[in-house]
Amino acid sequence: VPGHMNLDKIADAVKAGVEMAGGTPILIPAIGVCDGIAMGHVGMKYSLASRELICDSVETMLMAHQLDGLVLVPNCDKIVPGMLMGALRLNIPSVVCSGGPMMAGVYNGEEGSLSKMFEAVGARKIGLIDDAMLEECETGVCPGCGSCAGMYTANSMNCLTEAIGLALPGNGTILASHSYRKDLFERAAKQVVKIAHQYYDDSDDSVLPRSIATKEAFENAMTMDVAMGGSTNTVLHILAMAQSADVDFTLDDIERISHTVPCICKASPSGKWEISDVHRAGGITGILGELDRAGKLHRDGHSIDY
Repeated sequence: VPGHMNLDKIADAVKAGVEMAGGTPILIPAIGVCDGIAMGHVGMKYSLASRELICDSVETMLMAHQLDGLVLVPNCDKIVPGMLMGALRLNIPSVVCSGGPMMAGVYNGEEGSLSKMFEAVGARKIGLIDDAMLEECETGVCPGCGSCAGMYTANSMNCLTEAIGLALPGNGTILASHSYRKDLFERAAKQVVKIAHQYYDDSDDSVLPRSIATKEAFENAMTMDVAMGGSTNTVLHILAMAQSADVDFTLDDIERISHTVPCICKASPSGKWEISDVHRAGGITGILGELDRAGKLHRDGHSIDY
């Protein structure tokens, strides 16, 4: 899975960060279905179901081994919400640090991402392009590691996680191949040790996932999601997350927000801009800043104190 091909290096960086902060890291793998591969055949029926398996596995390993905290390292469509659901169920010190988005590719002289590949397959079927052009697209639009470039489900969920307060700034938009990403991994690892001490030593439950992911935080995250033009699949996942957190956040809340928040970020595939462009323009923090100036956000919630 391209979105996961760099996660072994991330895991090593996270483990090193936990050790530097005085913790003892234990690496626990998770399964991951690639929605791009699981498409057009019976395998596509297994993708959403894998979210529940991932959530259950996080809960199972935590409860069985009584771990003190979690650094969750997801990257693709069902892994991000599955791990978030597990963290919200368990409500122990947790930080999400995704593998990061893929850099945009180039096809026919223009920047592009996964949707260009889908379009090229259709174009070849009806004879608009030949085999050579299809191969150029195949080798050009997904040029490296990371979750598929563009505001698809995985990147949308990673951005939403940042907005809800369970990931450090930059989680959603720093490219997987960028040097800044390694610094983010190490900071996330040190952060989970810090908040574990806050909770277990000082009885400070404000650092726990359910204290951070309140109804107001869910509304802020969905407000940001609408503003950035995220994947509609986030509706499916944010409602499951709210249920895991025992938060009364429903489809009616999403409907209300969607009627009052404009889309201000035309990222691929709904526009020409790529994730790297969003990051250079200020990332999720920049979008939240615009929404805050417009009075669209709740301002008094908790987040990870980075």
